[in-house]
Formats: sequence, C-alpha cells, structure tokens
Amino acid sequence: MRGRVRGRARRAVVTCVGAVALASSAACTVPVAGITGITGVTVTEDGRPVGVLMVCHDHIDGATLYEDGAQDGSETVAEWSRTPPAEGLVTWPLTTGGGGWSVDDPMPAALEKGRTYSLYGWTSDNSWSTAHVTFTLADLAGLRPGRVRYFAGDDAPGADRDGRRTASMEEFRADACP
Repeated sequence: MRGRVRGRARRAVVTCVGAVALASSAACTVPVAGITGITGVTVTEDGRPVGVLMVCHDHIDGATLYEDGAQDGSETVAEWSRTPPAEGLVTWPLTTGGGGWSVDDPMPAALEKGRTYSLYGWTSDNSWSTAHVTFTLADLAGLRPGRVRYFAGDDAPGADRDGRRTASMEEFRADACP
C-alpha cells in the first residue's frame, strides 16, 4: 500500500515537473525544487550507481527510483530515506545506502537494459521535491566517477536534446544553486 501511495505522489510530482517545464504558470501541490534542489546520478570506480542531491535550501527526506514507461505510467524500483534529512550536497550508493541513507525498498540485483529510470528526492510532508534525472544502463556505462548526469534544462549549454547534461560535481553544484 505504501508503494501505491508513494507512487501516486511521485506521479503527481513528475506530472508537475513536466507541466512546469512546459508552462511556468502551472500550479502543483508539491513545489518542484528545480531551482532549490536537483538530482543527479554518478558511478563508483567499479561502475555502481550513486545518487547525488544538491539541496539549496530546506531539506529532502528521501529518494525514489522508478521506471519510466511502465504499463501503469511508472513503477517504483527502489526507495531510500535519510536521517537526518539531506541538506546541501549529498551522495549515496544506490545499491547499499549509507552516509545517513537507509534502503527502504532495495534495488534489484541489476537494472534492466533498454529501460529508462528516473531518480528524485522528496520530503515526507510533500512540501518539496528535487528535479528528477533520467538515465539508462547505457548512460551509467558512459559515466566516470566524479561526473554527474542531471537535468540542466532544454536550453542549457552542453545539454542533450532532452535537457540532460553530464558535468563535474562542481558544475552540477553550481547549476543547482546559481
């Protein structure tokens, strides 16, 4: 049941993210912290995925990884919570948690080829969320440690056609909190 409720909240956030991107006057119940927080993904030396959050103000209580394009629109793949809440720049291994992050719903042993995944941060009271990042296994394979994939915006220098950019941790931090 928790997954379904969180899934509905996640879909609402994702819908709002898209609406905000298309129309700046869109109204949402959960403020999307595109300016105040952003989500990225990087990898360890051995290629395992690492979540990256830059929270510019307020806090983030947890993160969810879901599959884009599942038959019901999206499907939760894994979930983490954090004590104390995340502030500033935080990272955590998606497979094991750590650094204050607890694994609530573990990732599968391997992500599936040909699928697109999305990661975002949220608050327990739905007051904030971070802009999500999408990625595939091919995207992860193309990353090097210290390089972060994130949504920079459709017109951002160095962004691909979907507005995704891969940059250093310092550039990621600067883009998140201009």
